[in-house]
Amino acid sequence: MAPLFQALEVAFHSKVQDGSSIYRCQLDSHWTVGIIPQGGYALGTLVEASIQHQAASKFTHTDPIHVTAHFLRATNAGTGEVRIKLVKTGRTFTNLHAQLVQNGTVKITAHLVFGDLSPQPSAPIQRTLVPPSPYARRLPLHFHPSQVTPTEVRHAFTYGKSQTQWSVDQMIIARNELDSSMRTNSETVGSGGTEWGAWCELKTEGDKLRTSAIPFFADNFMNLPVLLPNSEPARIGAVQSWFPTITMSIEFKTRIPSSAEFSDRTVGLYSESRFLHDPHARHNSRVEVWTAPSCIGQGNVEEGWRDRQYCIAVADQMALMLPMDLNLKEGNRDGTKL
Repeated sequence: MAPLFQALEVAFHSKVQDGSSIYRCQLDSHWTVGIIPQGGYALGTLVEASIQHQAASKFTHTDPIHVTAHFLRATNAGTGEVRIKLVKTGRTFTNLHAQLVQNGTVKITAHLVFGDLSPQPSAPIQRTLVPPSPYARRLPLHFHPSQVTPTEVRHAFTYGKSQTQWSVDQMIIARNELDSSMRTNSETVGSGGTEWGAWCELKTEGDKLRTSAIPFFADNFMNLPVLLPNSEPARIGAVQSWFPTITMSIEFKTRIPSSAEFSDRTVGLYSESRFLHDPHARHNSRVEVWTAPSCIGQGNVEEGWRDRQYCIAVADQMALMLPMDLNLKEGNRDGTKL
């Protein structure tokens, strides 16, 4: 089984008359949910190809800023092509259109915005909310990675035991309980839904965080129906279900840190989901991807460690809840609509 950085590799193939570039990819059969490649991982191949496309171009916009993707059909483990076309370039941003194609069928279509995420310390006004500002968003996880141990990964995640590990934040999970103060009634203003959080780590020491891996992490969480208590009818069958991503948008806030004070294969994840609707238990999720000060079970708790963590990316997605049997059916039949 290839580590994630290898599973995300793409290779330039050719240019076509309309100016598009074509990259070859291989969706790994081990980075799947059921037998279908995890949606974020598949999207990561488009991001990787786009990064390489920009690096080879004359433009200075080499950092992905935003991606919006629509998952048109289930992808399949195996070969594919990423087709990239320039839409527009300007002083601040470059816009690209990318498609993942397998057997002549478009599986994922995406619009990407590239720019420059270089720090600007000489700017006369710093317009970034960071500690100690009382308005700064703080790390939503409760414990330092050195204080926690790995927890079980959902069995449908085939990459779970061999390539990744989680340590779920049980204090966040407790807020989903029926007797939690987070529950709502007729007098409640706002609130509702479920939350989830964890440290997530690539287990292979040579596997490092990279920008194209962010979609994988942003799609690596527990969906709303699974987090509901058994007393909620919407939870029935959730544990045995498949949650295909239909749309996903990601804003890349910063570059992945290169400093030794951050882990190079661990991230913090926090998700919240507020709405669940028929048909197909359609639900939303918002996921934050954070830096980590160390690997799980390693390092030391140092003063101020929490203030030094920052958000790398924020993702929003719409997903469905479908029978796992459909996952197996789609995974064995190319070009079938969801």
